[in-house]
Amino acid sequence: MRKVHLISVTEPLVLDLALALRKKGYEVSASGVGLSEETIGRLHDAGCTCYGDGWFPERLGKDIHSVVLGAEVKQDNPELSRAKELGVLLQSIPEFLFQRTRLKTRVVVAGSRGKKSILSMMVCALRRQKLAFDYALTSEVDVLESRIHLSYEARIALIEGDEHVTSALDKRFQLEFYRPHIAILTNLAWSEETDYDTPEAYLSTYNSFSKSIEREGKLIYYGGDPAVARLADEVRSDITAIPYDRHPVVERDGQTFLPTRYGDYPVRIPNPYFLMNLNAARLACRQLGVKDADFYQALSEYSLSLPL
Repeated sequence: MRKVHLISVTEPLVLDLALALRKKGYEVSASGVGLSEETIGRLHDAGCTCYGDGWFPERLGKDIHSVVLGAEVKQDNPELSRAKELGVLLQSIPEFLFQRTRLKTRVVVAGSRGKKSILSMMVCALRRQKLAFDYALTSEVDVLESRIHLSYEARIALIEGDEHVTSALDKRFQLEFYRPHIAILTNLAWSEETDYDTPEAYLSTYNSFSKSIEREGKLIYYGGDPAVARLADEVRSDITAIPYDRHPVVERDGQTFLPTRYGDYPVRIPNPYFLMNLNAARLACRQLGVKDADFYQALSEYSLSLPL
């Protein structure tokens, strides 16, 4: 059984990773400053080792296979320093997740808007077809019990491509690590609140993301965003670039329908971007073997269950 230690379990994604690894059978220890009794209790109940609130560098030993750093870990963290002294493998969360999914078909959803919605739709369609999948998300998706699920049997991994800095050890951005087989790129909107000083730096990261797509991969992109369209025009010749736009609808007897070659499917539209996100999810699911007719049925049921 591999032993993994996670630093900064106060970060929700790190906590969910700890619980997912324990569920998969890893021997897991975790630490953080500002841990609540509830969080410590969750870790203990799951079978993870946690010595309490604070850092415990003296507890780290050479029997640890790898130490995984949360994004908020500082260079002077005492456990990070101890891990360096021991010479154990140090990994950021994106690096670690890539290694855990390297033999799976990775679908990475990236962009400034719509990632959570697209992933929610894909989850519903894949579940309806009883297709097993792993996932690693930075957002909370209502239909999933946590942000991370890892298994041995699933051949598909859904990943939310985060554009923030990876860790104290690596100033690259998280979505640069995942090397998708299927990439979805929604739109690009730089703002001063991002980790990027300039729009050019922001676009450069997404250019690196598009170049990281695996050979013979797919780029599903929103054609209505000029910056995204330019990136799609510049991808390697082995990558298939597939544009999407807003899915058409028809109104009849006070009800909205998706008109398709398989019939009209009733749908509820909760926001202006829903129909664009739906098309992105449909095209991605098609690449995973979900027929359009089955996708439309799943999405009709999904949308009608959404609150008004």
